[in-house]
Amino acid sequence: MPGIVIFLDLDDTILQTAPKCRPGAPLEPAATDRAGNVLSFMTRAQSRLLAHWRSQGTVIPVTGRTDDALARVLIEFDSWRITHHGAIVRRPDGRPPGRWHQEMEPRLIAAQPALREIGERLRSGAAAGGYRVSAHAVGGQLTYLSAKADDDGAALEALRARLTASGLAPELALHHNGNNLALTVAGAQKHDAVRLVMAELAEAGPIVTIGAGDSLTDLGFMRLCDFALTPKASQIQRETWSRYPP
Repeated sequence: MPGIVIFLDLDDTILQTAPKCRPGAPLEPAATDRAGNVLSFMTRAQSRLLAHWRSQGTVIPVTGRTDDALARVLIEFDSWRITHHGAIVRRPDGRPPGRWHQEMEPRLIAAQPALREIGERLRSGAAAGGYRVSAHAVGGQLTYLSAKADDDGAALEALRARLTASGLAPELALHHNGNNLALTVAGAQKHDAVRLVMAELAEAGPIVTIGAGDSLTDLGFMRLCDFALTPKASQIQRETWSRYPP
């Protein structure tokens, strides 16, 4: 029988911060901040769905979180892991596979000058723009830049408009969903990583794949899968399903 593999985005798909949960709903701790305080939660429906998936197949996280941030998720992942918006792929033993070194690492190396240059520009305009910038790296090599803001989303919407108008280097790609904006490496994104892992897993026999995500940038890897799932009120629903009234 083919193995079932679930490629699972995490934040706002299977867990989220308390303000995004329905008031009064039973919640289960799902992730902590660096100080160990619970930051994200799972609803009863999310917890049951995850438990079912884990009992029936292999769950592989596909997340914008760094390796350190993934370690703060209170879910045990014992198979492959995709982090840094797809830029980092790790086997169950924690090492990147040979395909990653051949296909994705060269794209990360090529994107370093563009990431450094735009990172400097973002930092110089952060105070005036009302946002804050973080640079994420593995082994001294930048994987992506992130910008966050605490307002109603206007600061990052304005930043996205400026970045789009000025034009991005071909080595970079833009992700924006609510109060999260990231500049990732073209060719080393979630769908690239999922395609790579699918090829590795398929060598051991046929697989049935499910892709679950909430944002438009998850659609790329979800479309690679045999089946796709998105939460109610996700960015995918808001910006695509809303075109089709009930």
